Amino acid sequence: MEDARFNKAQNPVIDDATKTATVQRSGAYEGFLKCLMQGVFRPGRLVTQREICDATGSPITAVREALKRLEGEGIVELIAKKGVILREITADEVREIYQLRKLVEVPAVRIYALNHDPEEVATLRRKTMEIINAPMETAEQRQALVQQRTQLDWGLHQTFLRALQSSLVDTIFRNLETRQMLVRLQLPPRYLSHGEAFAEHHEILDAILERAPDKAAQLLADHLDTAKQRFLDAIEY
Repeated sequence: MEDARFNKAQNPVIDDATKTATVQRSGAYEGFLKCLMQGVFRPGRLVTQREICDATGSPITAVREALKRLEGEGIVELIAKKGVILREITADEVREIYQLRKLVEVPAVRIYALNHDPEEVATLRRKTMEIINAPMETAEQRQALVQQRTQLDWGLHQTFLRALQSSLVDTIFRNLETRQMLVRLQLPPRYLSHGEAFAEHHEILDAILERAPDKAAQLLADHLDTAKQRFLDAIEY
């Protein structure tokens, strides 16, 4: 009996199947978030599991597992025999998100300001300026710019958080950012066409290059307060 269990544990076919299932679940989860970032799914709209499979290129079993995870994170609501609804984020949740972000990100940027890679910061500054100066004449350009801004914004704040070297913080922040993507999808296009946040990013990056942790921390705290208010103004408009 013990030998049979041992042989099963060492069976490469079972190991490969387990790895494949894990990769597929992760792929379905990441694919859903990508679709979310691109605006494929909208808050309040009922989406079938088959539509999610088609959009993410994932098998139904992997999608079901990913949706359970997303439901646990408060991103979706599963409707039995009907499909999935993306939750709409409330003003109170926005306040809570930014309260938590300040508690974590402000200490993180202090550490990053003292231990940053100048080349990494220079790259972030360049990308920020490209976003600020990007053309917005056509609807296609504006749509592409919204996605680019979302990705750059997410990447910048993740860069600061990596200074904490905490996988738990990374996981929490990822969930917060996903919720913020839901908020962005609820906002009118005129809100998303503004780039004030990236001018604020540029000031923070300048303070980091100066190795001025207190200045960078204050600028980031102000930026998060302003961002919170922008979201609240748009939601309550």
